[in-house]
Amino acid sequence: MCELLGVCVEHPVRLRLGWEEFALRASHTDGNPDGWGVAYGAHRDVLLLREPGPAAESPMVKFLARQAPASKLIVSHVRRATMGALTLENTQPFVRYLAGRAHVFAHNGYVPDVEIPAGNACLRPVGETDSERLFALLLTDIEPLWRNGAPPLSERLSAVEHFAERLRERGALNFLYCDGETLFAHGHRHTVPGETISDDPGLYVLERHAVDGGRANTPCRGLACDGGEGFQAIVATMQLDDQPWKPLACGEIACFEQGRRIR
Repeated sequence: MCELLGVCVEHPVRLRLGWEEFALRASHTDGNPDGWGVAYGAHRDVLLLREPGPAAESPMVKFLARQAPASKLIVSHVRRATMGALTLENTQPFVRYLAGRAHVFAHNGYVPDVEIPAGNACLRPVGETDSERLFALLLTDIEPLWRNGAPPLSERLSAVEHFAERLRERGALNFLYCDGETLFAHGHRHTVPGETISDDPGLYVLERHAVDGGRANTPCRGLACDGGEGFQAIVATMQLDDQPWKPLACGEIACFEQGRRIR
């Protein structure tokens, strides 16, 4: 099962040793050796770092443990391949640009036979994964909304909801989508390649308020946030410690801005 991680905070944080622990745990323990990536939001753009090899063997992961950039929006993915070669173009997260703003997507699960309608060639997939095709389909849906700049949240959320409703009965559709302002998290079902998709939650959320220089009372194992006080929301494929993580219901979409859930 691929690992998803989304972070939305009120003030910028650095994921240091905690992020390395998360990536290496996913690469070693859960058998996700097929690539890793992380996108650090920076206003309208992102710093995207990806490699198609195991996170456990990556010098870059170890470098990020010491020198991770500060960010308020972070999306990460550790891959266990089900479709597509072990190449950079098949490594998540994926990034595309609409209305002068970076849009980021990462998916856990499997949705076969995703058809992309003819349209803007800039939105078409580069690689072969179902995950990137899903992102291209989402972008096809939302691109008209962004032609005159950022649309209201209600319109953006409606488009994401419609996209998820159409696709989730065809497979497993846990995903994180970030448009530079809002982090959308869609929870579906837990899945492991080669095994039956279960009814267990596909995503969990931890919401907290950090104090004392940005350190929460009990930092998550594998998710030590350094440098930011205030509201913090963390979304992950599984509960990472004994704090009060809450599962997203099947088909639930949670939206976060500035570390707060706004839906």
